[in-house]
Amino acid sequence: MTFTTVGRTVTRAEGPDKVTGSSEYAADVKRPGMLWGKVLRSPFPHAKILNIDVSRARNLPGVHVVITGADLPDARVGRFLRDIPILANGKVLFAGEKVVAVAAETPELADEALLLVDVEYEPVEAVFDSIDAMLDSAPVLHENMASYVGLPQPVSGINNVFAHNSWSKGEIIDGFDKSDLIFEHTFNAQMMHQAYIEPHACVVEVSDSGTVQIWANNKGPFMLREQLSAVWNIPKTDICINPCNIGGDFGGKGSFMDVPLCYYLSKGSGRPVKMVMDYIQELMAGNPRHPGVITLKTGLTRDGKIVARQARVVFNSGAYGAFKPRVHLRGADHSGGPYNIPNVQIDSYMVYTNNVPCGHMRSPAKPQVGFAVESHMDMIAKELGLDPYEFRLMNILKPGDVSPIGESWDGIRAEETLREAAAAANWGDKKKSLHTGRGIAIADQSQGSGQSEASVAIDNNGIVTLYMSLWDTGTGASTVMRQIVAEALRIPVDDVNIQIRNTDAIDFESGPGGSRVTYTAGQAA
Repeated sequence: MTFTTVGRTVTRAEGPDKVTGSSEYAADVKRPGMLWGKVLRSPFPHAKILNIDVSRARNLPGVHVVITGADLPDARVGRFLRDIPILANGKVLFAGEKVVAVAAETPELADEALLLVDVEYEPVEAVFDSIDAMLDSAPVLHENMASYVGLPQPVSGINNVFAHNSWSKGEIIDGFDKSDLIFEHTFNAQMMHQAYIEPHACVVEVSDSGTVQIWANNKGPFMLREQLSAVWNIPKTDICINPCNIGGDFGGKGSFMDVPLCYYLSKGSGRPVKMVMDYIQELMAGNPRHPGVITLKTGLTRDGKIVARQARVVFNSGAYGAFKPRVHLRGADHSGGPYNIPNVQIDSYMVYTNNVPCGHMRSPAKPQVGFAVESHMDMIAKELGLDPYEFRLMNILKPGDVSPIGESWDGIRAEETLREAAAAANWGDKKKSLHTGRGIAIADQSQGSGQSEASVAIDNNGIVTLYMSLWDTGTGASTVMRQIVAEALRIPVDDVNIQIRNTDAIDFESGPGGSRVTYTAGQAA
């Protein structure tokens, strides 16, 4: 097939506005009478709140509202698991948790008001390691966990574990009994922030009638609207989220962050309120990638054929689980890798600790698990005296094989991919330099799915406008959509404009995530 636009170099749809500085991000939004919101965060990872005195802050000229957890409804918020309070009430579970919020005429006044707040804490035992947190002797961090909306049922009986997921295939005990050799390794994956340039920011404006206008750098505005509707207890039709540019995502811009709190500042002050996190707050209280402790045990025949794989994957969720679109991380189910293994047992645990609450970074949990699986394969190959490429070829999934968790896949091309990668790397040839590294690894990842909607208008001059409610996170999605429409209509891409609409325009849009935009939104366009 020959393309006229797709695959060609074109000017990015948002490029000129970005390089000239005219693009509007959430932090750039200005509304008449707008105030600045700021929060006082806990200095302790685990403590009881004995008393909060905000009287001096409330009396500071230019301060319009000061709120604590006691001033808010007893409701928790989350993308799926609703377990995080809008403001801490009675206790804090991580250093950086929001305790008091203010809205003032200027950012400087808001900061000054926070300095006038007196909070009396009583620090208590904290637990940071996920394995330690699972012990019966560890402090129980969520005494009322069973009451949380979205919690998997039945509730796990393991201390501080809010989700335990298992996948199996064959008979794991029988598999190890039939193995000639057994290898076991444990890998530690560290916490990692997404490091997007733009920190989380939002503007919330509550009208006298109770309707809400929002500007936020959230890539899933329709899902955000549903989360806010649930925690604020208002119809989602009363909430409109307006488009603005997103300065980087990498999986981290799907969380509600300060929006639920900003609503109460706006409602309490009767004015629009803006909140912008700085990078100290991002690192203290953002939603980074989960640390993980991954133990892999593999049984093999003497010639290197894998017979059994057992995996124990423990993810450190931090103080809350609210920043995940699911309660668990599906990446744990990749602990078998893309290999033909007849006997598999995988157990994954999501654990509360007193660390910063974790969320999503690209391909949730799969990089952590992939690192462990492929390192494990290399270590086994070395012990067996096998070439790591040949060891993988010996065990790779082939057409007709069933995946390690019992799924049947169409179009398996793992062996072909592995062979072509080895050929491209000149595997087996002598390295050009002593200081040149060379390794091989393989993993599988399918694109996500979702719902998208698009409409097109053509004016008298033949200029096309594509209407979508798809937020571009900086990956060039708007440009791709323009190219697809131009290709379909056989017109120059410069004759296609794109207009991003707010959440009032359509019923739903899944938004970016799971590498699905070109696949799903592209079909709509």
